[in-house]
Amino acid sequence: MNILCALFLGLLTVWDYPARQPVHEALCKRFRSALLTNDIETRVETCKKGIALLPDDPIWHYNLACSLAYAKDPAPALDELEKAIDLGFRDVEKMRKDADFKKIAQLPRFKELLDYADSIRDRPIFTGPLAVAPAIGVAGKPLVLGAPNLAWDFERGCFNALVQWAEPSSLPYAGLLYVNRDGGHSTLVMTNWPGLTPIGFDLDGRQRGMDLDFPNTAYPYPVIGNASRAMTVGPLWRSLPRAMMTGETRRLPLMQAFYLSNQFWVYPAAFDYPPLGTNGNVFASTTPYWLVSQGRSWSDQYYLRAALLVWRSLKPAVRAEIVRRGLWAPVLQMLMRGALKTAPRPEDYFTAKANPSAFPPNGLDTARLAASAAALTVEALPPVALVANVSGLDTGGEGEWPELTYATPCAWAAVLRIDSPQRTFIITAAGGEEYRFAVVQDDRRAAQLTHLGTDTARVVLRRDLMTPTNHVDIAVYTRGKGTRWSAPSFVSFAVVDAAAPYSDPVLTPELLSRLFAKPPAPAQTPASGKTAE
Repeated sequence: MNILCALFLGLLTVWDYPARQPVHEALCKRFRSALLTNDIETRVETCKKGIALLPDDPIWHYNLACSLAYAKDPAPALDELEKAIDLGFRDVEKMRKDADFKKIAQLPRFKELLDYADSIRDRPIFTGPLAVAPAIGVAGKPLVLGAPNLAWDFERGCFNALVQWAEPSSLPYAGLLYVNRDGGHSTLVMTNWPGLTPIGFDLDGRQRGMDLDFPNTAYPYPVIGNASRAMTVGPLWRSLPRAMMTGETRRLPLMQAFYLSNQFWVYPAAFDYPPLGTNGNVFASTTPYWLVSQGRSWSDQYYLRAALLVWRSLKPAVRAEIVRRGLWAPVLQMLMRGALKTAPRPEDYFTAKANPSAFPPNGLDTARLAASAAALTVEALPPVALVANVSGLDTGGEGEWPELTYATPCAWAAVLRIDSPQRTFIITAAGGEEYRFAVVQDDRRAAQLTHLGTDTARVVLRRDLMTPTNHVDIAVYTRGKGTRWSAPSFVSFAVVDAAAPYSDPVLTPELLSRLFAKPPAPAQTPASGKTAE
């Protein structure tokens, strides 16, 4: 068989894939549309463009093989299938059952290719987005990832790191990774945390900026991470969290995936929140996918140290179960909110006292945090609260912006764009057995909340009481039989006003029209001018 099946192999490295991801996604959308309309010519053309973009990606070769087979062009179809197998597509059952291959399934060469794919199922892949060799780590020692240790996940748009430990370790923080994404600007002192393993990219990755700002890597072990960076230049200034909740909302599905796979992130609020922020609280929404610290550089480290305190305080069996279920970040959100000095009573957990847009300096009762973590049992681990639906939002007409800013499993956000004095919305929760809803951000008392049933609540908003710096957060909690209440998930409502002292220009069409000749698409304006904060 032809192992070197493409002339362009070796021209791309894994570092090239992030820049090509947007074009790849556009081609995928076009390919899916052609599938629905049974447009075989467009299918073939799109696959060829995909191969030109990513010559060593097995999926585009496989899709071209399927399209050619469906078009009754067996010889080139089998050639492309062989290339896909050589590049790493080894799913024999999928090939055998794929309806597109029905017309060539009886050909001897097709059967030979299935046998070939099965025979090399476990053969290492040395080229292309699936090629990885494990980086061998020692607990407490810096671990550097290069191109051979990273695969690119085109479905999620992130790196997948392959890491293995050289040997088990009994050090207190063994098994926990630390990721810094500000170029070392705000880095934990590693000698204070025996066994904590810093992990980062090699020189090639760093020179390409792959180690900065928004998280981009899935890891096989739990993570704490930070990035003391913000966009401080130009009219679109904002912290990294506000960027992800406005102009970079495309990143939220990945952040949600990281949240549910043991990644805990902390970012400074910079100028988006007092005391540095002179415009007040300019966040228009909240998510549980990270924790925001008041202040700028190094303010994030306090909450990283709190996460390390939790790690050390958890019973080993509980910690192992948390990691197994991907609950490291939700458990940290639950424990830290419950241990804020502003929330000393259990009922405070369901109020603004435990749910600030940005967490204060030295804000935790660390003794209470450690005790709560130590008392946690496997049976008490809560499920994850999900926001199943929010009804009542306007989708917008032609040329109008929809009210929905983003919708992810644990966070929804909307901007009220209809000029109506009162709005009513229905929130539906999922994920557990019992639910609780609470208004946790509403400085001007604009919201009235009513529980309607086991998993449903109605929120009525007075728009005249809301301003661009006073959004409303509804927290959604759940618990199972015998568990604690979960970390909150959020539904956020905001308003914009071009005449206000400050209104986020990314969410305010009138302000965008002054900044750009033609306003960009809603909630997709890239923020620029990243600097260390």
